[in-house]
Amino acid sequence: MSGRKQVRVQGLMVAVAIGFALTAMPAWAATEVVPPADPVEKAAFDMLDKHCARCHQDGKLTSRERPAKNFGNVLKLNELAANPNYILPGNPFGSKLFKQITDKEMPYDVAYEGDTRYENVSEPELKALETWIQQLGSKSAAACEGRKFVNHEDMIGLIASDLDKLPRARKKGTRYLTLTHLKNACTDDEAMKVYRQGAIKLINSLSRNSDIVRLETIDPEETIIRINIDDLGWDARDWDTVLATYPYNTQPETELTNVLKSAAGSQMPYVRADWFAFAASQPPLYDKLLKLPKTFQALAREQGVDVDGNIRKFVAQRSGFQKSGVSQNNRLIERHSSRSGYFWTSYDFAGNKKRQSLFEFPLGPTGANSFEHDGGETIYSLPNGFQAYYLNTAKGDQIDKGPTTIVRDLSRKDLAVTNGISCMGCHDQGMRKAKDEVRDVVLAGRAFPKDIRDAVEALYPPTEKMDQIIENDGKRFADAMYRAGLEPTLKLNGVEMINALAKRYEDDVDINLAAAEFGMTRDEFKDAAGDADRKFKSLIRRLEQGSVPRDQFEVTYRDLVKNITDEEEVRVAGAAAGIKNAAKPGGGADLSLTSDRDSYTQGDTPVFSVVSSKDCFLTLSNLDEKGTLTVLLPNKFQQNNRIRAGQEVQFPGAKAPFQYRMADRGVETVIATCSEGSSVDGIKHDFGKSNLTTVQNYTRSLARAIAVEGKPLAIDVAKSGGAPVSVQTAKAPPAKREISRAAIKIDVR
Repeated sequence: MSGRKQVRVQGLMVAVAIGFALTAMPAWAATEVVPPADPVEKAAFDMLDKHCARCHQDGKLTSRERPAKNFGNVLKLNELAANPNYILPGNPFGSKLFKQITDKEMPYDVAYEGDTRYENVSEPELKALETWIQQLGSKSAAACEGRKFVNHEDMIGLIASDLDKLPRARKKGTRYLTLTHLKNACTDDEAMKVYRQGAIKLINSLSRNSDIVRLETIDPEETIIRINIDDLGWDARDWDTVLATYPYNTQPETELTNVLKSAAGSQMPYVRADWFAFAASQPPLYDKLLKLPKTFQALAREQGVDVDGNIRKFVAQRSGFQKSGVSQNNRLIERHSSRSGYFWTSYDFAGNKKRQSLFEFPLGPTGANSFEHDGGETIYSLPNGFQAYYLNTAKGDQIDKGPTTIVRDLSRKDLAVTNGISCMGCHDQGMRKAKDEVRDVVLAGRAFPKDIRDAVEALYPPTEKMDQIIENDGKRFADAMYRAGLEPTLKLNGVEMINALAKRYEDDVDINLAAAEFGMTRDEFKDAAGDADRKFKSLIRRLEQGSVPRDQFEVTYRDLVKNITDEEEVRVAGAAAGIKNAAKPGGGADLSLTSDRDSYTQGDTPVFSVVSSKDCFLTLSNLDEKGTLTVLLPNKFQQNNRIRAGQEVQFPGAKAPFQYRMADRGVETVIATCSEGSSVDGIKHDFGKSNLTTVQNYTRSLARAIAVEGKPLAIDVAKSGGAPVSVQTAKAPPAKREISRAAIKIDVR
């Protein structure tokens, strides 16, 4: 790619994440958070408030308008404690929230951006968070109390009963989005309300029809949402496209299943709403269901918009400004009327000089004195009043994502600006006001020829007029949401409803959620998993001892279902023409640790299994209830702690010259840490004096390592376990040392 083309792509990516302008959060978005009275909870709350709330608490955000990573409830301790994606009760060192601090990934602005306005986490603060997580133990969520469990057969029965009540003409197109598994997994009512509305908002945002799809549920718990593809302008092939990419396409073989297939005219007339929100809100499924064309020019024609003609006739209306959101470069937004309402597009720039300056070249994009833009974003009305989105290069070619090296959507797990879902999160209230800066500059004097001044005066309306145009378009979008039975301002901890539901899918999976997704209670799942093939044992043990990243659980689900249940895979004949795969969850934890048992008696000899996604130096340690850490690996007998990516390694190995033996009763924490250098957490070894290294106050050691990053050591590890180790000082420390951490709790009786 030539330098000029590269610049154009970069400029485009800068524009995508911006939205149309940065505006203050409305008053309704703030969430009041009350500090807890319990002293242990209060200490953890204060620590999170000081270091995390500015990015992750709705109502307390600074320098941002949306919660980073769509995580906006860091001060709601009860919600945190119930979410295994962030907290594993009783296991601080296995909890993502704690690990990201100890691994120097958070606070992000301090760890990565070097923001000197904020302090790093101190030893007492780290201990406060550790103590709170530790005391949670195995506390169960109160939301589960008195809740009726609905298994897969029950769910199918509810759907079949609903189909039976429908008019014959409506049965064939009827489909369902299910949230039953989330209710079974103890999701609270507030979140369930957001998830229901998010599912219907997305369905309407994928419609090709002028009809609105209203929010309708069919069961007492409101976990099964009825839709009809005829109302969307879809046909059976569109639903088959969804099914062809659905990783949870298994169901029990019952008489009711056959009734469903016959009545609805589909092999599987239901899918999980959380997966659908994740997959269908972004390319390629988003593009396929909306039938988006491959070029901006084709999109404009489809919407009945003559962009060049409207500019020539001064029908287009513009606002230009120097800075917008995360972009430091000028930007131009432009409105056109379309068949379905409005058609907004932007002209985005990689720089501000020469023909990339709107204040020197306010006209274009064609003509003798036109600006030269690098790409754009389009937001346009669907026939039903909802919005659709499109990203393109300056040439007009469609694109799906912007590279994170150029611009990042901090609400996304992978940080990538993604068409559809990123735009939905930014434009959750529709269009956003933007104050023009070009008009006043051009009309202020005679620096520009009269024909240019006249054109600018016609194309760039005064701020009051543009505000009214944007407000009217916003009302159109809000009205469509009201007609669908939705609350336009509803969010979950500051996160737009589709993004909230999609994130719920991406979050890590623990044994309670896994069981619910299998249509089982936790006890039923554990009993069934006891007979699973050996190849699934590691996954099941990880679920029992902690959590598993969604991407790893997703690829295993179908095979595990067939291994421990009687459900059969549903195959869709001839489906998914033109689409191979739906979007996949971002990669999760890159280090897993399991033990051969959950509990031991004194004198037992445990074995630990570790798998890392990358080559690294492994430190395996045991932390007792007094806070003393004993390093199990490396040790005097095996100083080689290098492990290879993707290879499961057991410690001690079958031929190891040592064994681990459980000495004391109590609850132990076993911690695995993978690092680029063999020295981690400030731990120093001296195997000339002792077989094992001990650290008396591990939390203090961690806190000091967070505060002061020492130079890494390059270690020449001997091939034989008993050989001496040669240590050399590295020439220069890397900008950021990558650390992965996993931890499990085990009982010694």
